[in-house]
Amino acid sequence: MCKKTILLVFLIFSTRLLYGQSTIIINGIVNDSIGTPVGYASITLINENGAGISFTKTDQQGSFNIELQGNKELLSLKITAIGYQQLVVPLSNIAHYPYVAILKKAYNKLSEVTVKTKSKISLSSDTLKYNVNAFKDKNDRVIADLIARLPGIQVDDNGAISYNGKRITNVYLDGDNLLDGKYRTATSNVPVDAVEQVQVIERDQPIKALNGYMVANNISLNLKLADHARTISINTGFIGLGNKAYVAELNNLIFKDKVKSINNLKVNNIGQNLQTEHANIGISFNSSEVGLKTPRPYLSMMSERTPTLAEKYHLINNDYAGNINALYKLKSDWDLRLNIAAMELKRNYNYNNVVNYFLPNADTVRYNEIQHTIEKLSHWQIGAQIEKNSNSIYVKSNTKIDLPRWDRSGGTIQNNVAFKQIQPTNQLSLSNETNLTKAMGVDHVVQYNSVLQFYKMNENLNISPGIQQDIVNDSMSYLMLNQQVRTKNLFINQSATYKTKFDRFILSAALGAYYDHNTLNSNLYKTDSLNVISTVGKNFENDIVFKNIGLYGKAALIYQLQRGSLSLETTPTYSFIKYNKRDAVNAEKKNYFLFNPIIEFRNKIGKYSELDFRYSRQTSFGEITDIYPGNILVSYRQFSANDIPLPKTDLHTIGARYAYRKPIKMLFYFISLNYDRTGQNFIISYVIDSGATKANAINYKNVTNKYALSGNISKYLFPIATNISASGNIGLQQGNSLYNNEISPYNGYNMNISLKARKKILSELTISIAGDLAKFINEQNTWDDTVIKNITRLSKIKAEWQHNISDQIAYTFAYNFTSYKQASRQIVNNSFLDLNLKYSPANWKSFFELQCINLTNQKLYQQMNSDSNQLMTFQLPLRPRTILLKYAFTF
Repeated sequence: MCKKTILLVFLIFSTRLLYGQSTIIINGIVNDSIGTPVGYASITLINENGAGISFTKTDQQGSFNIELQGNKELLSLKITAIGYQQLVVPLSNIAHYPYVAILKKAYNKLSEVTVKTKSKISLSSDTLKYNVNAFKDKNDRVIADLIARLPGIQVDDNGAISYNGKRITNVYLDGDNLLDGKYRTATSNVPVDAVEQVQVIERDQPIKALNGYMVANNISLNLKLADHARTISINTGFIGLGNKAYVAELNNLIFKDKVKSINNLKVNNIGQNLQTEHANIGISFNSSEVGLKTPRPYLSMMSERTPTLAEKYHLINNDYAGNINALYKLKSDWDLRLNIAAMELKRNYNYNNVVNYFLPNADTVRYNEIQHTIEKLSHWQIGAQIEKNSNSIYVKSNTKIDLPRWDRSGGTIQNNVAFKQIQPTNQLSLSNETNLTKAMGVDHVVQYNSVLQFYKMNENLNISPGIQQDIVNDSMSYLMLNQQVRTKNLFINQSATYKTKFDRFILSAALGAYYDHNTLNSNLYKTDSLNVISTVGKNFENDIVFKNIGLYGKAALIYQLQRGSLSLETTPTYSFIKYNKRDAVNAEKKNYFLFNPIIEFRNKIGKYSELDFRYSRQTSFGEITDIYPGNILVSYRQFSANDIPLPKTDLHTIGARYAYRKPIKMLFYFISLNYDRTGQNFIISYVIDSGATKANAINYKNVTNKYALSGNISKYLFPIATNISASGNIGLQQGNSLYNNEISPYNGYNMNISLKARKKILSELTISIAGDLAKFINEQNTWDDTVIKNITRLSKIKAEWQHNISDQIAYTFAYNFTSYKQASRQIVNNSFLDLNLKYSPANWKSFFELQCINLTNQKLYQQMNSDSNQLMTFQLPLRPRTILLKYAFTF
């Protein structure tokens, strides 16, 4: 009886002890760095020795619950998931529940689950992978040939790449950024056989220390290299000769783990524009969102109208270019990058331009211009960058030197008046961009950003004999007119940013200052019949100093949704602007405070689609290029000046975009809707007569509205083995124009639809066809309520027949057709036929290629363009039929 009593007392005491220990429920959500839930992640409670106490997994929405009895002070929460870095958080550091855990992607190679299709497309997290061997064609030489055919990817005429309608940021080589936005150097030179996969990184955020602190919305491509390309130096080249034609190229490529480089020398006179290969066509990632300024030239001696035609048909050139691009991986995550490019280019331009202005007072002004121009460009670009990119710290310092020099000369006939022109231009640009990002503990990051830039430009425009006598020389003839413009700019921007996160919130606060100092000196000189040089007058002089000093802050709040994010941002800015129009005594001083809000919403819908919304209001003020009061002869037929206070522009933008991609079905499409409202305190007044155009900015409350609806769909049809795509857009622009003292409202409509199809017949024959239809309607209201309407229709067809007769012999026929139709005018048609014949000897690492360009030997190209009050017919002679024999080799 005594034993039973003791046992009963023990049980009662034990039960009370157990109930005395409280049960704690720990709940939370596991997301990746862009707010996407991580399903089936392992959640383990561990003690201070690392031993497991309790275990669970997240559901499909990334949520979890786990129970704990007793003291939590000495326990930690360990979270693991395939493809992500392990996260261990002491429970004592978690202040609020539900706890939001952010997992960073792992950079070591792990086995992963992928969804594969018959066409060798796979999807892993936010990276879409195209298997190169599945899409490669026997006639592909470089990776750019293949990228343009991939489903969901579009490439424009300049080589700029878009994925499902969004421009890409960079092209990486095995994850390394060698070229920034000048990625055409890679796509145009890396052999297609050196690449194993083309990977689309849909949410690229390259700074590791900022993982979890930014909503990544950049898209980049990564070229995953084949194993054999990483072990050897790849040397390729070719040489070609033809009828007054030559081309040569030598490439050296190294893709090792510690060293990557792309180096080449190129020459040609067959219309291949080497300048475009060095153009910055990407959208560079900039964590500070403050970039370098772009120098703006004032003067020109030729028409700015560019023909919508491949340059191989019309560009008469002699191009020489070489570049060195090298990336060295040092110890402790440090990288050193060097980019050097040099170009010597010579161009011959010839054109005939007929311009008709339909003015509100029912007058029509007609220009007939014939011009021959020789342009020489000597250009050096040098860039050096040091970078460290680790999970705890990011350091980057990028220094650039840009040294272009143009020499332009030629003869012009305007309305039967002939004269010569010479335009030399020298430019120097020096810059440094520095970024420091440091992770401070688990949930805090600090940043420092610096931008330093100096550039100057010297421009001259000499015209002889002198023109516009009634404006500059009391209607008397004279020998020469000389316009000189000198500009200098110093720009400094310094800022510091603090970022923190808790629960589902990411907070960011920044404070910065900038200093922008600009000078403009210009004067117009004339040489009379006695060779005496004098200034034209005070109304043609400028001596301006423009200063813009500002303090700005930035506050941003990101709320991470289950499958997306909501971002609120504002950049309050106080600007002090000072400038003189005529002299320092009468300097203008302005103070401004700007708010500049931005709202962004992104959300995944299901597994394959995403909805984006963005609203922004941005206010900007004019610069020195907008406030000079003295007339500048910007071209042989236009004087420009400004007679207004400091220009102010308010831009409201609203945009929505829905995108869908389902790789297993090889289906991609998007649709976007955008509205822009631009309000300005000025309007450009044009006074046009048969000899000159005078452009003067004047006070006027001017509003322009733009509406745009666009979309694209790309699909591979498995039953008929055909890749098709279609795109279209509809746009409307409403605004006002001021010509010859008459303000006229206008409406501009544009509609475009494009279709492309490519089908492989058996394994030897491939047919592709592309068509474009566009219509432009421009309506201008006149003072008597009548409407002047210009309607232009554009049709394009491009067809290609590619036949591999055997493993050694292949040929391609390509046909291009363009047609312009304008009401009451004759239809303008242009057509071109090209032939390419390729012979690859068996067991050779080389091949022969016969290129025949413009086989029909079309001699003249014509193009029509119109706007609200202008119709232009543009004509230029074409390159003669070119027959070129090339020998390509690898060594």
